[in-house]
Amino acid sequence: MMDGNIIDIKRFTIHDGYGIRSTVFLKGCALHCAWCHNPEGIENSIDLWHFPRQCIRCRACLKVCPSDALWADEEGDTFIWINRQRCTKCGLCVQACPTTALSFDGQRLSSDKVVATLLRDQPFYQQSGGGITISGGYPLIQHLFSEDILRQCKAAGLHTAIETCLQAPWDIVEAFLPITDLFIVDLKLADAQQHREYTGHGNELIRGNYRRLAGLKRDMLTRIPLIPRVTTQPENIRAIASFIRDCNPGGRVELINFNPLAESKYLLMNRDQSFFQSMVPLKGEQLAELNAILEAEGLAVVREHTL
Repeated sequence: MMDGNIIDIKRFTIHDGYGIRSTVFLKGCALHCAWCHNPEGIENSIDLWHFPRQCIRCRACLKVCPSDALWADEEGDTFIWINRQRCTKCGLCVQACPTTALSFDGQRLSSDKVVATLLRDQPFYQQSGGGITISGGYPLIQHLFSEDILRQCKAAGLHTAIETCLQAPWDIVEAFLPITDLFIVDLKLADAQQHREYTGHGNELIRGNYRRLAGLKRDMLTRIPLIPRVTTQPENIRAIASFIRDCNPGGRVELINFNPLAESKYLLMNRDQSFFQSMVPLKGEQLAELNAILEAEGLAVVREHTL
């Protein structure tokens, strides 16, 4: 049994692999994508957040904080501010808040407890051909925790999947081979410099791992997130498609359309959301054009859904 930090466990998901599934969202990510749609999953640590729109200014949190880590701004829109150097994350303010305006962005659980939650829906997995998926954040950051969950789920006869960008040493990826039935792999940008600019890392390790994984003929689904003005350029899609064709001929590929709702997370978390300004999901004819590029390379296109 191991302990790990998770964001949440979503039950009855249908976009994270085959059939009806439960998806475990872990904390921590190897990349720092400018468009991250789960910003609470970037850091491995569990943090306290204040959501101003939910705050009713009752001051209950101020009364119970033993560390004087909270203070009120009577004039500002953000009424409660957090001194993160003083905050011990004791949780008293979260318990006292009547509207969840103060909330932790995750929880620490044992792998046994996670698996027990996942097994509750075993009949639904079996009837639908589904299973469990580990996502994030990024499952290879807490790889030993992820491995323990997958190992127990495989022993229980469940189909297993992970969502990964493959930004990890090969020996970590290799450890998942015996316990993972489906690898859902994100490929974002073909150009290494652009990849570094927008994610914080080049794509050399990712491409090398992808090539090795595809060479093992594992069940793979490659996803390309469609971020307007960044990943949606036809030349980027064409270069990624060519790379997939060379490594994984006829492989399944899915375009993931942009979701504008991500901006609201940044607003609630008091984070800069300017990156998302004027971004809208691609329309049908734009998606058709990009799908045609994938099909021209002989790839099996899975019809897109939204981030």
